[in-house]
Amino acid sequence: MTIKRWAAPCLAVPFLLETTSAWAHAFKSGSDFYEQFQEGGGVILAYPATLLPLLAAGLLVGLWDKDGMARSFPFFAVGILLGIPLASVVGPSVALVCVVLGMIVATLAAVLNKHVAIESFAVAFATGVLTTAVALEGHGLFELPFFIHAGIVVLAIVVFVACANLVRLTMNRFENPIIAIGFRVAASWIAAALLMMLAFELRG
Repeated sequence: MTIKRWAAPCLAVPFLLETTSAWAHAFKSGSDFYEQFQEGGGVILAYPATLLPLLAAGLLVGLWDKDGMARSFPFFAVGILLGIPLASVVGPSVALVCVVLGMIVATLAAVLNKHVAIESFAVAFATGVLTTAVALEGHGLFELPFFIHAGIVVLAIVVFVACANLVRLTMNRFENPIIAIGFRVAASWIAAALLMMLAFELRG
């Protein structure tokens, strides 16, 4: 029990070490399109305020239904696109909103045995909106090069789709209740990491 009690906080430490109070991302790539794409994608992969909520949403959608990813993806895609113009009007606090959303989603994935369609669709949409809003916050609409936007959008989609498909494919391959429990435990770790991150930021 002692190991389990300390597992989530220990896993959260690396994310907290990378957390800073400056949420806006200063993109510095030159004219190389591939570098721009990498830098955009790096915002998704390197920042827990975007990566962890995406993983939480993928877990919930994968746990929901065998076709959860396919059914939720249109809502996620619309959210991703709507988040781009939203980023130009929101402030730095949108990152905290995304962290809170991810924490709620991860908690739902961890504690609920079953999920419903409207829940999964709402989670996919809201996560999509906030992901791009956080990634592009601090920059005007289309102020950045196209390939930075492309990197953000593509990597956000890859993380969401890969996580949801991993959950469902694993559950289909190993038809054992322990598999779903394992993914729910993973969701609880994500919730714990996001909670610690939120507390760190609110403390200032």
